Amino acid sequence: MLDRSQLFDADLVSRIARREIPGPPSYFPHRGAHRSPRRGASLEFSEHAEYTPGEDLRNLDWKVYAKTDRYFVKRHEDERLQRAVFLVDASASMTYGAEPGGLSASKYHLAARITVALAACLLRQGDAVGVEVAGGEERTYLPPRSGSAQLEAVIEVLGGARPSGRAGLTGACRALGERLRRAAAVFVVSDLLDEEEEDLAGVRALRARSLSARVVHLLHADEVDLPYENTTRFLDMEGPQSRVIDPLAVRRAYAEEIREFVRRVARGAGLLGVPYGFCTTGEDPAPALGSMLLHLRKG
Repeated sequence: MLDRSQLFDADLVSRIARREIPGPPSYFPHRGAHRSPRRGASLEFSEHAEYTPGEDLRNLDWKVYAKTDRYFVKRHEDERLQRAVFLVDASASMTYGAEPGGLSASKYHLAARITVALAACLLRQGDAVGVEVAGGEERTYLPPRSGSAQLEAVIEVLGGARPSGRAGLTGACRALGERLRRAAAVFVVSDLLDEEEEDLAGVRALRARSLSARVVHLLHADEVDLPYENTTRFLDMEGPQSRVIDPLAVRRAYAEEIREFVRRVARGAGLLGVPYGFCTTGEDPAPALGSMLLHLRKG
């Protein structure tokens, strides 16, 4: 379990929020930062907000005024808002690096912290944000909504997840594509340690549904550096296999293999025109996210 203080990184949010996070191309109206040639009516009640001069008086809630003697307006969700959904890998491999008795310092912790930061920025823009946790004891889906309360819902879902088993990202991407059906941005946040995902099969499935995919690729620093010195038994975190290895004998070949893995994924994302960022648990994620967002802004 991870609590709010472990997931909400105010400094990371402030650095990401300096520029708008572009959404998928759309001709539909947006209440946030995204321009549209069309206007439309809101469809679903979201929350109350205190009235400020200049707002449409038709949105005043007179029942609330009768009870409180204060003016509040109704905020609504528009089904045509820009939507962003985060597909977060919660497979057993994402628990690597966790401190005893929790998930702090694990790959999943980094994935959740990045997701919360990006979600906070999108919600500030007025966008609708949702989350799907792929893997874990049970798959959890939080439909995209806007409003200040949605960030707390995102934190609750991510903080309560219990990573385990396999993520099945390709299948999760296909199912998410069927669920969303129309224009949305999907952020895939994963270590991509799956033979299918090395070729970005899940991302291809999203694009086949005309969804705008973005990839946040992360690994634990140990998986990049292989810092062990003595002969060690390595366990498959998602299966029964294990192997005894002398790290000193394989370190050079392993380092080249892991670099080629990251290059292959990045190259595949580039060929698909998918914004991509890579980081490890041992570094600041802001530059990697900045690189991904720069790609988005360039279109």
